[in-house]
Amino acid sequence: MENIYKIILEETLAGYWDCYLQEHKVIYSTNFKTLFGFQDHELPNTTETWAQLIIPEDRPRMDACLKEHYESHGKRPFNIDVRYRHKNGSVVWINTTGRVIEWDNDIPIRMVGCHIDISDRKNTEQTLEISEETFKNAFEYSPIGMVLVSVKGRFLKVNQSICDMLGYTREELITKTFQEITHPDDLEADLALLQKTLDNEINTYQLEKRYIKKDGTHITILLHVALIRDKEGVPLYFVSQIKDITERKRAEKMLRESERRWIFASEGSGGGIWDLDLVNNTVFHSKQCLSMIGLEEHEFSNIPGQWTERVHPEDRERYVADVKAYIDGKSDFYSNQHRVLCKDGTYKWILDRGKVIEYDENKMPARIIGTHTDINDQKQQEQRLRETLDVVSGQNNRLLNFAYIVSHNLRTHASNFKMIMDVLADPNTTEEERSELSGHLTKVSDQLNDTITNLNEVVSIQTNTGIQTSEVNLRSYVNRAMELLSSDVAAYNIDFENSIPADTVLSYNPAYLESIVLNLISNAIKYRSVTERPKIALAYFAEADGRKGFSVADNGIGIDLKKHGHDLFGMYKTFNGNRDAKGMGLFITKNQVEALGGKIEVNSEVGKGTTFKVYLN
Repeated sequence: MENIYKIILEETLAGYWDCYLQEHKVIYSTNFKTLFGFQDHELPNTTETWAQLIIPEDRPRMDACLKEHYESHGKRPFNIDVRYRHKNGSVVWINTTGRVIEWDNDIPIRMVGCHIDISDRKNTEQTLEISEETFKNAFEYSPIGMVLVSVKGRFLKVNQSICDMLGYTREELITKTFQEITHPDDLEADLALLQKTLDNEINTYQLEKRYIKKDGTHITILLHVALIRDKEGVPLYFVSQIKDITERKRAEKMLRESERRWIFASEGSGGGIWDLDLVNNTVFHSKQCLSMIGLEEHEFSNIPGQWTERVHPEDRERYVADVKAYIDGKSDFYSNQHRVLCKDGTYKWILDRGKVIEYDENKMPARIIGTHTDINDQKQQEQRLRETLDVVSGQNNRLLNFAYIVSHNLRTHASNFKMIMDVLADPNTTEEERSELSGHLTKVSDQLNDTITNLNEVVSIQTNTGIQTSEVNLRSYVNRAMELLSSDVAAYNIDFENSIPADTVLSYNPAYLESIVLNLISNAIKYRSVTERPKIALAYFAEADGRKGFSVADNGIGIDLKKHGHDLFGMYKTFNGNRDAKGMGLFITKNQVEALGGKIEVNSEVGKGTTFKVYLN
C-alpha cells in the first residue's frame, strides 16, 4: 500500500519525503529534488538539506507549524506555504503537507509528507493583489471623476473628484442616478450609446455632455464609459471617467470668435491665412494665401511641406530654422521673410507670421495660425532705397575727399604762397634770397597745378553720368598697356603672363578700361619684388552670378591690409615710402570701376605679393 501512495504522488508531480525524526534522516523522492533543480545524487538525505533549501525568513513559520502538530499529537495538521531556494537562485513557492505516523508515547518517531510547487498560483495571487490595490488607488485619488454605475444608472461608488466637481457629498451622490444629473438635452444621446454597449454592439463610448451641479449651474464634461461583464458575459456595472472641460469649451468658443474676426480682418486687408495642425499633421491655406502665388485651392494639398518646397533655396534654411525655433519655445513669436516660387516661375517676397493658439496635454504646441502678407513691392522699394543710399553714401565719401583737398592741400599751397610773398615783400630780403624764393614759388605753383589737375580728373569721373560704352577686347587693352610699359618690363626683367582669352569681349568705356589696366599694371611694376624675379599675371574670370572681370597678381612687396586696408583707395594715401607715389592711382581706379557699377577687391600679404580683382559689371 505504501508503494501505491508513492506512485500516486510521483504521478501528480509532487515530491514526497519520509523523515525519521530521532535519527535526523530523511528520504527525499526524486521529484522532491527535481522541484528545486537538483539531480537525485546532488542532495543528501538529511534534515540539513531541508534547512539549507528553505528561505531563512520562512523558517520560523515552518518551525511553529511543526511544533503545533507535535504538541497536538497530530490533531493540528501540518500544512503550510513557504518559499525555497531553487538551484538557479530563483524562489519556488511550495505547499508542504505532512503527518506523524509513528509515536513513542508523545515523542514523534516518523513523519511523512509531500511538497507541491504552487509558484504559479502565488504569482497570480500577488499580481491580483497589486492590480486591485492599483485600481483602488487610481479610483480614489484620480484627479478626474471616476464612478461605478449600475446597469440601471444608479451610482454604486464615486470618488472625491466627482463630488468636488458637482458639489455633492459621497452620501448624496450615491442616492442618485446619472439620468438625474444629466442635462435633459444631452440625455437621449447618452442613453442611446449606453444601450448599444449593453447590446454588445460597442465595448466603450465617449461623448461630451452637460451635468447639473447641486447648485443648479451647468458644467460641460467629457465622459468615457466602459462596461464590465462577468465570465458568462452578463453586464455587471459601468466604469465611467468624467473630466470637467467647461473652461476648455469656453476658451474654444472665444477662440473661434477671435479667429473669425482675425480671418475677416486679415482677408479684408489683402493678407492670407494658414492654419497648421501639429497633432494631425495637416495645414490649411486660405484662397487669398494661394492666390498670392498664382495658385488655385485644388492645386495645393493640406500636407505640410509643400510651402517649404517652394521657398527660395537661399531662404529655406533660415525659414525652417525660424519655424523650428518657435515650435521649440526658443522665440516668443514667429516671423520670417522669404521668397516663394509662384506658378509663373517667378519669386515673390512674403512676410510670414504665426502664433500658437492651442497646446497639448504636455504643453507642446498643437495648433499654429498665421498670415502671409505680400511684401514684394516693399522689398523692391527697399532695394531701390539701398541703391540710392549707396549712391548718396558714395557721393558723401567723395565730398569728404574734396573737403580734404580743399581744407588740406589747397590751404597748404595757399599758405606757401603767402609765406613766400611775405618774404619777398620784406625790404630786408636780399637778391640771392629773392632768387631762391622765386624757385620755390615756381615749385609751389607746379604742385598746385598738379592738385587742380587731379581734382578735375576726379570731378570729370563723378559728374559724367552718361558714360559711353562700347564692345572692347580685354586682352588687347592689356597688350596695349604692356607696350606703353615695355621699357620698365625690360629694365626690371619682369616675368609677365597674360592668360586672358583672345576672344574676351566686354561692354565698357574704352578710356576707363585703359586707365584701370594701366594703373594696376604700373603699380605692380612700381612695387615689384626686390629679392626675386618680378612676376605679374593677368587672368579673366566669369562667376556663376554673371559677374565678369579680371585680376592682376604680382609677387611684389605686398601691403599690410590690417594696417592700411581702410585707406588703401583713399586720395593721396601712400604706404610703401616710394617718393614717386602720389596716392592718386588707386583712388582714380576705384572711382572709374564704381562709376560703371563694378567693384574692386584686394588680397595682399607683406613680402609675398598682391592680387587686385576687378569686377567690371
